[in-house]
Amino acid sequence: MSQVKVVELNVEGRRSSTLPPIVHSIRQQAKKQLSDLIQLLFNNTDDTLFELADRSQTDQHQETYFDAMRMIRLHRKTIASNFVRNFYAEFDAVYGPAPKPEPNQDDPDTEDGEYTLLDQEELEMSVAVSGIVSKVTSQYSLVLMHLTKRLDALAKHQSISERNNPLGPHSLSSNFANTLEVLEVGIKIRIILMKLFERYVMERLGPIFETANRALIDADVLPDLKTKPKRASVHKRVGQGPGSGATATSGARTPATGTHAGSPDGVMGGGQGNFASVQQLMAGVRGIPNVFPHPHQQLNINLPKLDSTELVSALSQIQAGLPADQVNISEVPTVADLHGLVLAQTASAGAQKAMGQADDDTVNFIGMLFDYILNDKNLAIPMKALIGRLQIPIVKLAILDTSFFEKTAHPARALLNELSSAGIGWSSAAELKRDALYDKIESTVLRVLNEFSDNPEVFSELLEDLRQFVNKDNKRSILVEQRVREAESGKAKSHSAKLQVQSLINKKACGLRLPSEAGKFISETWSKVMTLRWVKQGEDSQPWIDAVQVLDDLLWALQPLSTAEDVQERRQKAGYIVNSVNNGMVELNCAPDEVQHFCEWLANHLTHLSENDLAYIQDDERPVYDEPVEVVEEIILTSVDLEPDEGSIPPEFLSTLNNITEGTWIEIVEPDKNPLRCKLATITQPGNNYVFVNRRGMKVLEKNRVEMATLLKDSRLKIIDESQVFDRALQSVIGNLRQMQRERSSV
Repeated sequence: MSQVKVVELNVEGRRSSTLPPIVHSIRQQAKKQLSDLIQLLFNNTDDTLFELADRSQTDQHQETYFDAMRMIRLHRKTIASNFVRNFYAEFDAVYGPAPKPEPNQDDPDTEDGEYTLLDQEELEMSVAVSGIVSKVTSQYSLVLMHLTKRLDALAKHQSISERNNPLGPHSLSSNFANTLEVLEVGIKIRIILMKLFERYVMERLGPIFETANRALIDADVLPDLKTKPKRASVHKRVGQGPGSGATATSGARTPATGTHAGSPDGVMGGGQGNFASVQQLMAGVRGIPNVFPHPHQQLNINLPKLDSTELVSALSQIQAGLPADQVNISEVPTVADLHGLVLAQTASAGAQKAMGQADDDTVNFIGMLFDYILNDKNLAIPMKALIGRLQIPIVKLAILDTSFFEKTAHPARALLNELSSAGIGWSSAAELKRDALYDKIESTVLRVLNEFSDNPEVFSELLEDLRQFVNKDNKRSILVEQRVREAESGKAKSHSAKLQVQSLINKKACGLRLPSEAGKFISETWSKVMTLRWVKQGEDSQPWIDAVQVLDDLLWALQPLSTAEDVQERRQKAGYIVNSVNNGMVELNCAPDEVQHFCEWLANHLTHLSENDLAYIQDDERPVYDEPVEVVEEIILTSVDLEPDEGSIPPEFLSTLNNITEGTWIEIVEPDKNPLRCKLATITQPGNNYVFVNRRGMKVLEKNRVEMATLLKDSRLKIIDESQVFDRALQSVIGNLRQMQRERSSV
């Protein structure tokens, strides 16, 4: 994926003096936190690989996973130490002297996220890093931006951007990807490790960012940084001056090369290399039928060519003719035939022209990306309808600003990803009528259509605005979800306690003869006292032990006794038993008259039992009671639902459930109902019940493991891919183009 880096072994000892003291302290604290997260990653790696091996269809695949487990165990310490070593080096690099430019560097630098003509494995690792960077940047956008600004304020020789921030997602993800080079494993295992790195490290960076920001604030480094920084203009646009556009004869394009040192992303490289890569990919599939969304539209060599400025103007006129009101979110739109629309637009203007080759490639490539997005089963129909409206603005942007192809964190790409992530919980159009988030997203899309003409900064402003709204909206949902999680945890604990109490009472009372009054009390009242104490104090607590002892004493005292010594013991314990029963009923908030009635009955009944037993033992005449005593032979409490039997479910479906963890989004399709999208809030313990919430954090579904596995078996449950939609599309389209190239060359 990248060149091998040579790093000095004593990085901290030799270079720590270049760091400001507060930065050195932050690095030390972050190193400890990151090391713990890396160990957490490795602690879960074996389980993941073992599950994959267990589900493998062939012995060869199974052996691959077992070999990987052994290899990772062998090198885990090396990987962890290299990760920390490189982490230190990143700090030294940005706080040290500015690097001298390398000689003979004719080609422009490239940014992370570029898709040059790498080999397939390098490409997959690059896409994996890009996906992690996009997701984490979106998840922690505001706190990461503040951290970067504060670290940059302390740097004397260089600018620190989100891309080279040593604590930023790009540096950390690239660092980990580089450390995996010591492993002699295939790309499949490396990608698995990157996914685990995302799950166990990158998604848990929040406390690290918060700790670092707090330390810098306490050190009086930009303590009042609350609002977003004003972005400097990063790109020069095609068509701003004479000769800036592509010529009609060549079909070539001038790359966007303008930059400002104060840009949040630092100094960018030119876009020519990346756009050239796109052109090479497109050239390799020209002439193959049905490759592009509109294969009947081909480059018309007989018509004069539009330069890029003219094409952008034509697209703007087409965009202006689109409905500017609400979007129809009940159906999936189709990919627009921009070739046909442009030809019609230029014809209506009196001089029909066609696109140059470079612009034709751009339109086709963006069309393929949108074709993938609009067919992506992970997106809800309303979101597809909204994103589909952005095809023309994105094509215009790609023509104006070729860094769109090279820069993973490009605001337009990030905006597409942010839109899809924010709307991941949408199920149907009907539920969105009163959704404030939907209103915000729709207004964002309409603002792009209405406001974007040729200034890419619109995307930056809308991205920051949307992120701030989503962050506030998420905070409300998190609070609601936390309440659901706590309530369900309490219910599960209560359910488990009922099971334990039921089993214990039925076991102890089985076969005993008890008065009906006592049997009813034990099953309906004392069982609740025991359950309450189990839930509140636990099974090892003294109140629970006392409750069990009262049950034992009560069951014993209510039985006929055969010796005078036992009768005497019953008389001595009667007061304690009645008093304990009284206290338990009061604790349960029973009605005072109910407490008094039962305690009086119990005291009288124990007295009568003792008199009767003593007369029997002494062979005296038995006392005669005023009322006959109804006897219960055996107590059987009302059944509590037992744990579901998983034996009837094929193991491959049960094992798939292990991939559904807290925070996972799923879609469930029930007969005659709209699809339901929901997020796993918690798996209750004990009980293994899956509790799901909607986008607002409210509980909408609860299933046990057997029910979940049945849904999987019937293909009515789908796990939603939460990776960034633009990156998924880019990876898929590039992969398909390369595959078609290989197939074409092999013929």
